[in-house]
Amino acid sequence: MNIYAYAWEGSASILYVLIFCRTEYVGHESSIHKVRFMRTILLFILTLLLGVAAAQAGQSTVGVIKSLEGKAAILRDGLQIEAKIGDTLHVGDSVTTDSTGSAGIMLEDDTLISLGPASSLDLDDFAFEPQNGLFAVAIKLIKGSFAYMSGIIGRLAPEKIRIETPDAVIAVHGTRFLVSVEEAR
Repeated sequence: MNIYAYAWEGSASILYVLIFCRTEYVGHESSIHKVRFMRTILLFILTLLLGVAAAQAGQSTVGVIKSLEGKAAILRDGLQIEAKIGDTLHVGDSVTTDSTGSAGIMLEDDTLISLGPASSLDLDDFAFEPQNGLFAVAIKLIKGSFAYMSGIIGRLAPEKIRIETPDAVIAVHGTRFLVSVEEAR
């Protein structure tokens, strides 16, 4: 029995596909079937790999962790990742700090966010395509505090910035503010 192993390593996962083939072939016709079978398997693997690569490419970077004190975590697609300086952020990510932590975040339009201790925010939406007139910032502060300083979107399209808390929605017309959310007692 021959074992053929194909491996592809991406940034998020390693894919192993094992194919078991019998080597007991009789005549030329069996060799043709073997080649067709292997070609079909190879096409399947290539299709699968292209799909994985396309899915990873679809997650564009919207920001980066620029500074960090204490411990912080990024929740992405249900997985919690320990935050480090230089980690990229994507739409749908949540950033959480522990009771002694803080995180400095810079978005692609140069917006600055300073997340305080015991805080959590969600990056609900972000779009920055000035050439197409597409702008959006939507952040939800779940708990804790953060300071916000608008970047380019705040100058070009301040009406496209939306900051939510559990009790209010903030319309941004200035460039700097501080928000604090206390847990219900």
